[in-house]
Amino acid sequence: MTAEPRLLRWESLSKSAFDRLDPARCVVLVTCSPMEVHGPHLPLGADALEGEGLAERMLRFLPPGHRERTFLKLPMIYAAADVVPQSGSLAFRSGTTVRVLEDLGRSLAGQGFRDVLVSNFHGGPRHFLAIERACDRVWRRHGVRMISVFSLMIARLTNGTSNLDDVLAELPGVRREDLKGDTHGGLVETSQLLALHGDWVDRDYKSLPRQTVETWLAARGEPAPRSGRGDPRRFLEMLRAFRAGTRFFREASYSGAPAGASAELGERILDTLADRAAGACSEVLDGTLSPGACHSPLWPYRFLFLNPVLTRIANRLLGYPDAFAD
Repeated sequence: MTAEPRLLRWESLSKSAFDRLDPARCVVLVTCSPMEVHGPHLPLGADALEGEGLAERMLRFLPPGHRERTFLKLPMIYAAADVVPQSGSLAFRSGTTVRVLEDLGRSLAGQGFRDVLVSNFHGGPRHFLAIERACDRVWRRHGVRMISVFSLMIARLTNGTSNLDDVLAELPGVRREDLKGDTHGGLVETSQLLALHGDWVDRDYKSLPRQTVETWLAARGEPAPRSGRGDPRRFLEMLRAFRAGTRFFREASYSGAPAGASAELGERILDTLADRAAGACSEVLDGTLSPGACHSPLWPYRFLFLNPVLTRIANRLLGYPDAFAD
């Protein structure tokens, strides 16, 4: 019979219990996601709670050889950029995220740990690229296989976006039209939180109407930004789309259709994503996939997203409030 994965909480271990572990046989799990407003109905820690839930659920789907290892779960890290600019969100510079995770990786490497999986459920590029940069530096400087699970997943499943339409549209209880624009605190995230921490979800979620950036713009008589690949003004349209998103989230706190959510759907979503994550991470753990091949499609453009000067310019152009700016 296949052994159940052994999951231990780092902060619960005594020194004697810790010293009995073999670091080389352990896999360290840590979630790095923000404290951020997710509609009027979800807990502020939604992204971090989903990141932890996904990482723990993933262990069920690992191949037998990896299920026999010990998994050490660190407390969540909530240093993140690109948060919804509303009271309740906590914003950090991307460089802070890089330094925290880089220091963590260095400390783990010095104690003999060789595998670190960083989970996340926040699609802000200035956040997940910061995780990638830290993981890349730890791998190259210390030889630790430290990867961003989120980045690996979006590379394989969504071609670099946080849009899960193609992955989840075939699940029972999901209509593709419900997933359009469902990017923050909508059907997908509300369902997952109902499955993971149902007591923390405000029951008024069922009364919330569907809303997206596109419907918000339409209500104001403004056209939605074009996204055609052949458009010679693509960069300007992309900038306009980002600015529209910033304006939207200064006023609205969710995007999608949370009213259709359910705990049952949340379980199906978690199982689907965890199964895919387990398949990808097992390749890293058995050495068939190099950490250098675990980057998101945006990795080649990391300088544009993580450079402090360009970030300040972008914040001005997007109208991002100073209190939440990177």
